[in-house]
Amino acid sequence: MSDFDKPEATTTAAVTYDFIVAGAGSAGALVAAELVKGGAKVLLLEAGGRDSSLLIHMPAGFQKLLAAGRFLYPYETTPQTQLDGRSRPMIAAKGLGGGSSLNAMCWVVGQPRDYNGWQAAVGDTGHWSHEDLLPHFRKIEAHTLLDNEYHGARGPIRVSYPPKINPLNAATVRAFQEAGLPFNADYNGADQRGVGPVQSNFYDARRYSSAYAYLRPLARNRNLVVETHATVHKLIFDGDRVTGVEYSRKGQARRAHAGEVILSAGALNSPRVLMLSGIGPEDELKNLGIPLKVSSPEVGANLQDHAQVPVMVEAREKWGYYRDAVGYRMLLNGMRYLAFRDGPASGSGIETNSYFNPDDLSAAPTIQSFHNPALLGASLGKALPKPGITFVNVVMQPRSRGYVKLRDTDPTSAPLINPNWFSDPEDVRKIVSGLRYIREVIAQPALRDVLYPEMQPGLDVREEGQLKAYVKSAASTMWHPVGTCRMGEDERAVVDASLRVRGVRNLRVVDASIMPNITSGNTNAPTMALASKAVDLIQSQGG
Repeated sequence: MSDFDKPEATTTAAVTYDFIVAGAGSAGALVAAELVKGGAKVLLLEAGGRDSSLLIHMPAGFQKLLAAGRFLYPYETTPQTQLDGRSRPMIAAKGLGGGSSLNAMCWVVGQPRDYNGWQAAVGDTGHWSHEDLLPHFRKIEAHTLLDNEYHGARGPIRVSYPPKINPLNAATVRAFQEAGLPFNADYNGADQRGVGPVQSNFYDARRYSSAYAYLRPLARNRNLVVETHATVHKLIFDGDRVTGVEYSRKGQARRAHAGEVILSAGALNSPRVLMLSGIGPEDELKNLGIPLKVSSPEVGANLQDHAQVPVMVEAREKWGYYRDAVGYRMLLNGMRYLAFRDGPASGSGIETNSYFNPDDLSAAPTIQSFHNPALLGASLGKALPKPGITFVNVVMQPRSRGYVKLRDTDPTSAPLINPNWFSDPEDVRKIVSGLRYIREVIAQPALRDVLYPEMQPGLDVREEGQLKAYVKSAASTMWHPVGTCRMGEDERAVVDASLRVRGVRNLRVVDASIMPNITSGNTNAPTMALASKAVDLIQSQGG
């Protein structure tokens, strides 16, 4: 495992580091490791624990981890007006590797227009286009089969195709083709559009998280000091210069100092630390009694997330991963994994996916759909005890925007999180159109005799108003929050094109919160690519 062998150092005000990285997730672990490899002395602070659990490294273990909650912040949204006033879980990962240690490992680059949108946001002040980011995707990746202009073969993160495709998923791929969507073996290549196998960051039955790939090789490097269970409360200032952080570790208050501080606490927590430190919307900070350091009105604004809406259909035969995670079969599969690194536990269970525009199948995709060979229900929680398939569908470029705000001045309090899912009518129109297309797929010959009539939303849900009501009842997070410390060339942007926080010195934000717009698909790979880009910026600018 990637657990460090060296003892964790005690940090005192007398020790000064070159860098403090607050957060050891997808971005923070990569940034800390690359800076250390460049010769810097780095303190890496992580609010969660070490990644020593077998379930983290077992590809199928993420489902149990998400249910258990040990490695999660148990956040919830504010009541969502467009979901009939209901709140939804909005969990965030904690522990070494962050989301890369707990997610479903789907490796998705997105579309060139995503990053060209980033470039438009920074204008002439930076280089964040798809062409600029592509070398970083190649640098971090070690694809097991592909090595070309879109894929790397020698990076730390192993990326692979599923070891096998179960019959239900194979039939689903054929059904999409019968419904007019082409087969695409590489959605991370020249064109995202199509249906085909998922690419995942696991290999040889092991998850490749940022902690395993980047921190583990440096476990004995004296220039890297890792402290887990270390919650950053706020920044330390000397005038307009950030000199360190105040944090607590196992109930003990601590301070640490560095030449530069890098916030990598994620889209829900990086803005929280900034606001607790006096960087944020002036009126909100004043109302909480927080002394203002920098008026930055968009700290916590621009929250974007992928909201998922499922279609669930029972299978006529015991296909898919039917009851593989319960009872004696769970024990059997666990023993098979430990003994042979084989069986259902050696994969994620997510084997195929599709990217399509239901309004025009020849156009750039607007919908992503995962085809999970189990009945997961509206909450996508515990699988139902029947064989079947759940199509998990998201609008990839949502227009809806939300926010993260402080609840109070307690650094351990959960923030107020309002993703504002489906507040823009165009997002609702797109997801309803996507649901209708999924129904076309289910009706194709490849699936017609394989599946029973639709369970959810149900064949009686046909009219536009009924489908919109179903979206309200079934939508939940895909766990892809971004955008709350937006990058841009305008003065309202939280960070500039070098990811430096405006109005202060020696402070950057490097995580998914800096994305001006969300990417088309899962956000882990883009977050790691932007972190790789950030390292180049930091090193070229002398820290």
